[in-house]
This record gives sequence, C-alpha cells and structure tokens, in this order.
Amino acid sequence: MATLLQEILDNNQAFLSQNDFSATISKYPQKKFALLTCMDTRLVELINSALGIRRGDAKMIQNAGTSLIEDMGETVKSLLLAIYIFDIKEIFIVGHYDCGVALTTSTDILQKMRSRGIAEQQLALIGKSFADWLDTYTDPVQNVLAVVKKLKANPFIPKDIPIHGLIIDPHTGRLDLLSDGYHAL
Repeated sequence: MATLLQEILDNNQAFLSQNDFSATISKYPQKKFALLTCMDTRLVELINSALGIRRGDAKMIQNAGTSLIEDMGETVKSLLLAIYIFDIKEIFIVGHYDCGVALTTSTDILQKMRSRGIAEQQLALIGKSFADWLDTYTDPVQNVLAVVKKLKANPFIPKDIPIHGLIIDPHTGRLDLLSDGYHAL
C-alpha cells in the first residue's frame, strides 16, 4: 500500500506531464489584492471559483479562523509585505459560516495536546495565548468585522487601501457582503 507521501509524489509527476508551464506568471498579483481567509478544507478550490480568481490574481493568506490576534503578528506582516512589496491595492477578508474555530475552545485543544503527551509546563506557556484566540472566537461574522476593524486601525496600513469583509458558505460558495471597504474611504 502506498503512503500518502508517495501518492502526492505520484500525482505530482502526472500533473507535470499533463501541464505546460512555459508561460511565466508574475509574483505580483494581477488583480492587485490580498485575500485573508481560513484554512478550512472546504475552501480549497471553492474560494477561488466563488471569487472568480485564478493562479496569479491575488496574494492569498490562510490561517485557522481567518484570525487576526496580534496587531503585528505574521498575518499583518504578510499583508504589509503584500502592500509595500507586491503593490496590492485592496484587502479582502473572507471568513466562512460553520467555522470549526468557533466551535473549539482552548480547553479542548489543550486537553487533546495533553492526551498526546505534551507536558503541563509546555501547556502553561501557551494556555493564555490559546484562550485569547479560541475562547473569544464564537461567531464567524463578528470575527470578520473585528478583523476589518483591526486592520483599518493599523497605523501601517495606508488609509487608501479598501478593506472588505465577506463571509462565504462553505457548502455552496455564496458570498455575503459584511463590510464594503470603498464606503469607508
């Protein structure tokens, strides 16, 4: 029986033999926007189709829950890089209904980590961080609006960058507009 790794490598060989990559795609996004969304497996391929974007169109940042916890964490730094180095002109925050992060608590994940042998002294180091993140996230709609608000308040993001908030149905791909960044300018 083949391992998952071997399956991935075999699929890659078949993919390479069926595709021509002679055309160059720029690392600069053609549609000049950054997309922050969730890492949910249901969004793979769906979000690109639902938004009408293709390879090379946008800078995509994904994390659990479309989260923005730290004002200068990796997500914000990635957006700043997209703005100042890759010339993006807009930011789209796209959360999704039925988000697993909204159904998870710090107690849940810490207990699962404990059951897998992570030492209590290590768990003590991350407990507050996980509580700040997971225990405050209960509503994907409110999370998107909070992320939009935090980004608009960030002094390093130029005020002429529209920041839009949307939420997608992971079953159908339907988008609901929560915050129109053009009207905030």
